[in-house]
Amino acid sequence: MSKIVRHAFAALLVLAPPAAAQSGPAPAHHPLVTRRDALVSLALIAGAAALDRTVRDEAQAGRNPTRNDIASVGNAFGNPVYVAPVLAAGWAAGKLAHSEAVSQAAYRAVLSGALAGTISAAIKIAVGRARPFQGGDPSQFRAFSRLDASFPSGHTTFAMAIASSLAHSIKPHWPAVLLYGATAVTGFARINDDKHWLSDVAAGAVIGYLVGRDVTDRLRRVRPIVGPGTAGLTVRF
Repeated sequence: MSKIVRHAFAALLVLAPPAAAQSGPAPAHHPLVTRRDALVSLALIAGAAALDRTVRDEAQAGRNPTRNDIASVGNAFGNPVYVAPVLAAGWAAGKLAHSEAVSQAAYRAVLSGALAGTISAAIKIAVGRARPFQGGDPSQFRAFSRLDASFPSGHTTFAMAIASSLAHSIKPHWPAVLLYGATAVTGFARINDDKHWLSDVAAGAVIGYLVGRDVTDRLRRVRPIVGPGTAGLTVRF
């Protein structure tokens, strides 16, 4: 399973053409959450919440060995234990090959995943939602009382942050399709394994996407300055 994850991410990092920012000006900066982002996100999470119980019941009723095998791959894509070494290898490979686009894409993805994971963990503790297997009630919340709470899905948050960052770093569309597809499998896995409600997965996807997009946008504006007796950073506005 871990080999599949490593090979998939390595292929995306190494085979994808350079980032768009390397061949042209960085895109216009936008805030982390615009009004449109907020409205779409709330609608998505609310819509998912309305289906929480139904989706959970159908997922558990249809669970089988094949779906469990697929879920094991999805869980790996959302697990830093498997993904972080791949991104570190991508960064090192970019440095060795003198490909700043590859190394910077991996670097931005690592920061995106770390920040999104931190935000997700903080929300989990603050919200304190029970996981499906802990009672089967999607409305069971106890703020600041659960260290391993359900909302949002940490695996989905991390996977989407990585996918969003890499998708906003690389130029063609096909890697983005594969990355977001892998994230969808991660979301499926969390529901299949009865670890999360549908709205947990939706919230994780929203957080991961916005963080990955914003971190990548901001870091693409920072350029190192290295010269005789000089070292620093420039920021493009």
